[in-house]
Amino acid sequence: MIIDFHCHVWIEDWLPEKFWEGVLNILTRMMQRLGLDLPASEVRKQVFPALWDPTGENLIEAMDDAKIDKAVILPLDYGVGLGEAQISIDEQNKAYAEIANRYPQRLIPFASIDPRRDDAVKRFEKYIKDWGMKGLKIHPTAGFYPNDRVCYPIYQKAQELGVPVISHSGTIISPLRSKYTQPIHFDDPLVDFPHLQFIAAHLGFCWWPELAAIAGTKHNMAADLSGWQLTARDHYTAFCQTLRAFMDSAGSENLLFGTDNPAYRIMIPDKDWIQLIKDLPQNAPPGINFSQEEIEAILGGNAQRLLNL
Repeated sequence: MIIDFHCHVWIEDWLPEKFWEGVLNILTRMMQRLGLDLPASEVRKQVFPALWDPTGENLIEAMDDAKIDKAVILPLDYGVGLGEAQISIDEQNKAYAEIANRYPQRLIPFASIDPRRDDAVKRFEKYIKDWGMKGLKIHPTAGFYPNDRVCYPIYQKAQELGVPVISHSGTIISPLRSKYTQPIHFDDPLVDFPHLQFIAAHLGFCWWPELAAIAGTKHNMAADLSGWQLTARDHYTAFCQTLRAFMDSAGSENLLFGTDNPAYRIMIPDKDWIQLIKDLPQNAPPGINFSQEEIEAILGGNAQRLLNL
């Protein structure tokens, strides 16, 4: 079984305009590096519509094409830090739950709410108990550290409910702030909530050695591989070295496959990303070894265990 532990469904009104400005800036720069000197207005006009997926149909089609069995879908609450989106965070969580209900065998909805919001814990509990959501996504880059005591009540509720918490880790585009998700800031909640499973999204990006060290000493920290597609394709040896080093420190049982789509699907098809992971036992550089059992665990087995599937 292949499980994408980190993806999204988007429409423009679900996220603040400041976020889309940051996405537009990075996409425009990437296009320029590829020799496509399009003005930002044209990038927005030509590229953005491919991201919108209000019903989840595009995601399911992409999953079918790549032979992905299940996907965890993650809302994003940036409203406190960047300004509110056109559609409220309650409505967004409800929409994610409804999309997952259309595809109950394929999609696993997590909830998202900024812990600084009024009644955050009460609303989160409603999302889980009434709407059937299966975990919590937080995004500290909107302006809080994951070890801030403002987060503790919602961690306590997640622990009581027996659902995992996934948080962004590592650098991120403007206007979001990278400093909040350096992995060391997960250390306190990992200790203070020993029965709560945390997942660091994106393997910590540039801070992966720090994340590997923390995950190697804390039993309740895992990580996903979303966002590493281009590094894996363009710097394959370095990617293999990173992956092996993380697994040697934290254990292969604590690594989860992910995409962070729809953003990366524009640049690398999901099936190519999956094939790259599948081929690691045969294609890894000399001196770096991956077993078939490790790869099967990363692609789906670890997620099955973590989500009690």
